[in-house]
Amino acid sequence: MRRSVAVVLALALLALPAAAQDPSVGGKLAVRWCMACHVVEPNQSTATDNAPTFRAIAARPGTTASSLDRYLSIGHTLMPDFSLSSQERDALVAYILSLR
Repeated sequence: MRRSVAVVLALALLALPAAAQDPSVGGKLAVRWCMACHVVEPNQSTATDNAPTFRAIAARPGTTASSLDRYLSIGHTLMPDFSLSSQERDALVAYILSLR
């Protein structure tokens, strides 16, 4: 019995990183937290004038998973600090990069 519980817990922990890198999870986070300022979805038409679209961010030559993670990990002068977990950052990064 104890062994089966350990196996179930191990499998659940293995699934967390995969879910965190799922672009659809990141898309839901983007809609909830980022859509007020950024155009985050291809069919979205309005956002603030000052914030780049997620598609434009993804298309920048220097945009990588590491650069996005680093940017989302620090406080932003023009953005609110959402204090994203590493799994949330991973999901958001996966979503942004999926827009290429």
